[in-house]
Amino acid sequence: MNLLDFITEIPVYIIFIFLCLVLSLVSLAKKNPPAYLALFTCYLLLTLVIECVGWSYKKANSNNLTMYNLYGVVHLTYAIYLLSSFLQPGRAKQVFTWIMLFYPALALLNIYFIQGPRHFGTYSYIVGAVIVVVCSINYFYQRIKFPGRDNLLRDPSFWIATGLLFFNAITVPYLGIVNFLANIPQYAYKTFSNINAVLSIILYSLFCISSVCSLNFRKLPS
Repeated sequence: MNLLDFITEIPVYIIFIFLCLVLSLVSLAKKNPPAYLALFTCYLLLTLVIECVGWSYKKANSNNLTMYNLYGVVHLTYAIYLLSSFLQPGRAKQVFTWIMLFYPALALLNIYFIQGPRHFGTYSYIVGAVIVVVCSINYFYQRIKFPGRDNLLRDPSFWIATGLLFFNAITVPYLGIVNFLANIPQYAYKTFSNINAVLSIILYSLFCISSVCSLNFRKLPS
């Protein structure tokens, strides 16, 4: 296989993750980047590695569920942490901080002792996704209640929260279907996989916008 064939085989959502990582690194190199950006860049790098490894496992017809189960715990825990960092100081921020601390233990308990590491941990993922949705809604509620002076569309946190809300709000229903149906036809699994790929593209597109918002562009002299 030549390089061109290899590139054309790469899933589109992985390309979007890579683009998002590059934009995040550029934003990080700018003067006074947002406080959350360094850890966000590490998260994107981890996501890119996981998705590339998962893709290679899929091509080799190997089981990659254990890896994705563990990554799911990291992904959702970080999403809760990131969104809670955007919240105004107060009770809601404290509640989500405590939830963030307890969620990984409950998720790992489900993965290893209830559903098993070689089956997708739908219980823990659905619970985590619902928490992310609720935390996102709290963020938007606070932005409506305390709008501030900044333009909302230029705020990186707005695009991140929008992406996480959209992705997780749609993920929960179809994961619930997978969880409660005992035997799902192969074509249905393929459909769910395609839906997830499209949702991932939308999510990382919004993350790309958030990274662009973090850049400080200089105005050209007139």
